[in-house]
Formats: sequence, structure tokens, C-alpha cells
Amino acid sequence: MKINNNLIAMNAQRNLGINQGEQGGIMEKLSSGLRINRAGDDAAGLAISEKMRNQIKGLQQASRNAEDGISLIQTAEGALAESHEMLKRMREMAIQAMNDTYTEEDRKKLDLEAQQLITELDELAIKAEFNEQKLLTGDETGSGLKSVADGTLSLARQLGSYYSKIGSYETVLGSAYGIEASLPLAQKKDQLLELEQKIAALEVKATGETPVNGQAVLVSVSELRVSVAVLQASIASYEAMAAEQKEFAARLKKESIEIEETRVTDASKYLQATMNEKVGPNEFTFQVGANKGQTVELSIKCMNATALGLSTTKIDSPESAGIALSSIDAAIEIVSRQRAELGAVQNRLEHTVKNLNNTAENLQSAESQIRDADMAQEMVNFTRYNILGQASQAMLAQANQIPSQILQLLQ
Repeated sequence: MKINNNLIAMNAQRNLGINQGEQGGIMEKLSSGLRINRAGDDAAGLAISEKMRNQIKGLQQASRNAEDGISLIQTAEGALAESHEMLKRMREMAIQAMNDTYTEEDRKKLDLEAQQLITELDELAIKAEFNEQKLLTGDETGSGLKSVADGTLSLARQLGSYYSKIGSYETVLGSAYGIEASLPLAQKKDQLLELEQKIAALEVKATGETPVNGQAVLVSVSELRVSVAVLQASIASYEAMAAEQKEFAARLKKESIEIEETRVTDASKYLQATMNEKVGPNEFTFQVGANKGQTVELSIKCMNATALGLSTTKIDSPESAGIALSSIDAAIEIVSRQRAELGAVQNRLEHTVKNLNNTAENLQSAESQIRDADMAQEMVNFTRYNILGQASQAMLAQANQIPSQILQLLQ
């Protein structure tokens, strides 16, 4: 028996320390709910779970990004839906203006509404924004703006030629109407009517006279007929001048229609093509994955009146309304195609959100398997080490009593 080194007590104390350490670790797991609280608990498991956590956070943010993208698309699509409504109204008015039951003044009133709708198409394209980003104005970086300016200048020149021809037409037609409404012509027509009435009265009178007197009346009628012929010739000369002016005006009107159908329309289409090709669409990139390169691209073309080919559209005449109808149909097709593209990307993003959420959930489950504590198992271990700790403490107390037994040998 030895008193300097109580090996039994030392062993009991060591086991007590081990049990208390294990018990402390289990209590940490139970209080945090995690099996891995530090790298020492499971180095490989910690590394894997941290990578999974990064991936889960990335997927959750990607899901929010996709939902924001859906909101942006819905904003743009809502604006284009209103553009569609305006284009349908313009088409309705163009068909109405082509009907000859309407006067020129009626068509001008229809054109007033059409021009307001065209202006609103431009305003809508400017006002459609998401988070202070314009959606329907195309690429605003400045690329191609010089080409657009050149196209606008060319269109303005063609419009100048067209309106110059229209001005000449209105002037000549006004001259023809002026001749028809002139005072000399009106006086001659009044004189002609008066003479014709006199002739009719004399012819009636001649039937009731004697042959001699009747013949004298007929001589007077013949003299009056000479005056009638002179007046008719004079009136015909006025009418011929008016007809010549109207014929010239008709040629000018035909030339103006040809300018509108060819040069103005071609310049408008060129400007439209320049807007779509040189300026380009507004590009959006949605980060819809947890890693680089996992993106969805969206292009939204410029949707103002120029890009839709409606900058020169008018319906103030049947011919212009016919040209406008073709332009409006083309614009409706452009808007429909853009809305279809937006809808396709929106549907894709909705499926992307579902997939991201599902993937994040599965990764969360996998990360939980690695890192989360099994509470039932840990309670079993806690109970075990709690009992072992109490036993170790009791045995340590007993071991500390052993050296005192040596005193009995010294008595």
C-alpha cells in the first residue's frame, strides 16, 4: 500500500474528467441542436455542410432574383397590353375612315384621336419603368443614335415634300372653288336663268297670238336665244377654268398619295429598321443560379411610335387610312411578338423558381443530415455520461479514503 501516489484516485479522477468533458460536449449539442459546432467535431462534415450552406443561400437569393425578374416582365407586359388596346382602337378608326360615308371633316376628327394615341404610345414607352430602369425605350447607351438622327432627317425631308404637294393641291383646289363661287359667274348664271324664264314666257305667249304677232314674238325669242348662247359660252369658259384647276388639283393629290405610299413610307420603314437594328433592344440578365453563368437573358425592343413604324401614320383621307391600316397591322404584330417573348421568359422563370426552391429544400435536408444533432441519440448519450460522471465522482470519493486505511497498520 502506498500513500505518495494514490493511483486508484488518479484513475477515478481521469475518468471523471473524461465523462465531464463528454457530458459538456453533449450538452452543447443539445443546446444548439447541431451535431457539428466546431471543426473538431467533424472536420470533413463541417467542410461539406459549409459548402452546402453557401449553395443554399445562393439558391434562395437566385429564387428571389427570378421572382424580381417575373415582376419586371409583368410590368413591361402590362404596358404593352395597353399599347395593344390603343393599336386596336387605331385600327378600328382607320377602317372607319376608309368608308365614304364620312366627310373629310369627319376624317380629320378621327385623325385627331389617332394622333393623340400615337403620342401616348411614345409616352407609355418612356413611362414604363421598373426600379427606375426604362423598359420599352430600347438600348439607351447611345449606340446607333446618329443613325437614328439621320433616318429622322431623311423622313422629315420626305414629309416636307409630301406636305408641300398637299399645300399645292389645297391651293389649286381652292382656286377652282373660287372660280365657281366668283361674283361674275354667279351674275351670269342669274342672267341666264332670267333669260330662260323670259323665253319660256314668250313661247307661251306666241301660241295665243295671231300668226303675224306670234311670228314677231318668235323673232324676239330667237334674239334672246342668241344672248343665252353667249351667256352659256361665258359660263362654260368659267366652268372649264374651274374644271382645269380641279383636274390639276387631282393630279397633285395623286402625286401626294404616291409620295406618301412610296417615299414617306419607305423613309418611315428605314427609320423603324434603324431603331431596331442600330439602337437595339434593352437587355436584361437575371442571375437565377447559385453559381456564375447560371443566367436567363431577356431582350425588350423599343416600343415607341417610331420603332412600331407609326411616326407618320394618319387617317385624314381614305388613301392615308389604307396606308395606316397596313402600318398598324405590322405594329400589332410587333407588339404581339414581344408580348409572346415576355410570356415565354416569364413561364421559364416561374419554373426556375420552383426548381430553385425544390433544390434548396433538398440541399437543406442533406445539410441537416450532416450537421444537425439527433436529439434522441444525444439524450441517450447524455444520460449515459451523466450516470458515468456520478459513478466516477462516487468512486473518486471512495479512492480518496484508501490511504487512510494505512494508519491502521501503524497502530
